[in-house]
Amino acid sequence: MVLSVQFDPATASSITGQLAISSNAPIATVSLSGTGTAVLPTVTAVSCSSTSITGSLADACTVSLSGSAPTGGLSVNLTSSNSAVTVPSSVTVPATATNAAFTANAAVVSSAQSVTLTATTGSTSMNVSLQLNAATPTLSLNTASIGFGSVVENTPVTQALTLSSTGTAPVTVNSATVSGTGFSVSGATLPATLNPGQSLTLQVQFDPGTVGSLSGQLTISSTASTATVGLSGVGESHEVDLSWSAPTGSSDPVVGYNVYRAPSGTTSYQRINVTVETLTAYADDAVQAGVAYIYYVTSVDAEGMESSPSNTTTVTVP
Repeated sequence: MVLSVQFDPATASSITGQLAISSNAPIATVSLSGTGTAVLPTVTAVSCSSTSITGSLADACTVSLSGSAPTGGLSVNLTSSNSAVTVPSSVTVPATATNAAFTANAAVVSSAQSVTLTATTGSTSMNVSLQLNAATPTLSLNTASIGFGSVVENTPVTQALTLSSTGTAPVTVNSATVSGTGFSVSGATLPATLNPGQSLTLQVQFDPGTVGSLSGQLTISSTASTATVGLSGVGESHEVDLSWSAPTGSSDPVVGYNVYRAPSGTTSYQRINVTVETLTAYADDAVQAGVAYIYYVTSVDAEGMESSPSNTTTVTVP
């Protein structure tokens, strides 16, 4: 008769045993021996969180095994078909684990490209395909023109201009230059690089040194484009607005008023209205910034006779 003897090792080691055959004859023994060898798991999949990538990205990827990694872990070799995506040379799946994570670093590309990542254990390989899309830098402005309206000369007014990176690649703002009398720009150190979604704010100032309509232009140069912003404003002179009450109880009818002005600290009063003012108000626009003036008013009758001066008032122009 023939007996079949089976060896099914539970561990990867050398094992010995004995087969004893009992019969009506003396007991017969057969020595048994064998060596258990480990069967390593194979890679069954490699996957990444993002398979379509625009711009730079640290992509989270995973390798999976057909079974648990042995004691000491199992090393899986990694390669990339394109230098635009870099991966570590290998990743180790820890003992008893069935998968391990690694990072695929994708760089910005100027044209669409395909990349294959390969994970290999022994003679088994698995692939994952990534699509790299061209990234485009774009710079957007919150306005195409800034109007300051009427501004008193030597009295600066500021408005904000926001620059935003709205493309799929970083954009570098190289310079911001202003042309036109009375206009200036500040608020940022250039060049400055904005990642997608980032923004910076420039402060555009209008400080007219003359009276009249003024215009200018702000030019912004970047790696995406050159943008222009129209600037406009009206310079106005300083003005002192005076008003008073008409005299009461006089038997001599008042037909108008004269306004007199002198620099503060002096008595050099001069009439500043050309013709007799019929209203009880006067706007003096022939003044200078930073100077104080003293004013008084006289009333005038039908014969052109003036009253005594009113009380004085002192006004300092900002």
